Amino acid sequence: MTSVIYLTDTRHGQRGWQHPSARHRCYHYADALIANGVRSAVAPVDRVTPDLLAGYDHAVFHRPQYSRRFEKAYQACKRSSVQIHADYDDLVFSPEYASSSPLYINGGRRLQQVEQQFQSTGKAAARFESFICSTKVLKTRLEHHFPSATVTVLPNSLPRLFRRPSFRSDNIRPHVVGYFPGSRGHEADFGVLRNTMSRLINSNLRLLIVGRWNSQASDNIPGVVHVPFNDYSRYLNLLAQVDVSIAPLENNIFNDSKSAVKLIESVSVGTPIVASAIPDMIDHDNDLTTLVENPDQWKQAILSALAKLDNHSAIAIHAEKLARRFSVNSRLEILNKHFGWTDEWAIEQH
Repeated sequence: MTSVIYLTDTRHGQRGWQHPSARHRCYHYADALIANGVRSAVAPVDRVTPDLLAGYDHAVFHRPQYSRRFEKAYQACKRSSVQIHADYDDLVFSPEYASSSPLYINGGRRLQQVEQQFQSTGKAAARFESFICSTKVLKTRLEHHFPSATVTVLPNSLPRLFRRPSFRSDNIRPHVVGYFPGSRGHEADFGVLRNTMSRLINSNLRLLIVGRWNSQASDNIPGVVHVPFNDYSRYLNLLAQVDVSIAPLENNIFNDSKSAVKLIESVSVGTPIVASAIPDMIDHDNDLTTLVENPDQWKQAILSALAKLDNHSAIAIHAEKLARRFSVNSRLEILNKHFGWTDEWAIEQH
């Protein structure tokens, strides 16, 4: 029987579940593998020792960035004959992408600082010959920088124990549009439709923003309700209560590489979404999604999505189908092929 350990390197340490990327890229998959009889675990990279690695065939470094703790863990894997892989879900492995990074665009760091961070990530990435990534665009970029490497696209997914929360079944007014940025790094993205939302908000429509947020980014919109950061289960419940969610993204090379995770979560809880038409959103297009290609389309797209809310039974049926389509179990065969595993274990079906 084969086995895999995921190695995280986030500020949350042993509470890596709190980091959205680690949750989607490591914990969801480790849990699904365990449920299917495959030994799997998630551990902080600074806790890696030969004893911890004992019995594991594969180690997946999540968003590795070069540091002493990375080098120590890397060498421990080499000594233990563990096959190593790097997993990326953002375009962070070359300084040339720094100028389109939210860290720089939103003023979080100076350009030189972001370039240094991406250079460090690239230095770590260069140590690998096997990559897992979240989107096709990331695969293309990784293959460009590391032409001899093996790169597999493993999309983000819903957790194995996902259960769709109850959603609004009545025609309550005012309608609520929900924006769930998660972090402060989306002010520029929200700017794509700030003026549109300012014109749309009225007695019949409200905007709910959930997550860490700089209020100045929405200060020209009346009556905005802001809910601070919530844990994952609370987040999904809030997402299920809004009428339509939005996922605006600026048109740049960094965002083109991002995943459709907001789309996946929204439609699976039964909330239609209006989203920027980045490649992974297009790859996950469905009956509950409206994709927007230019800023002039946002107003009509949101109004059209709200106009379709009366057919609650159809939305519920679509949501159930999409939850199965985007479940972590539906992606496990991709890992099976990437790791070169035989068919000695069967994927659990629900």
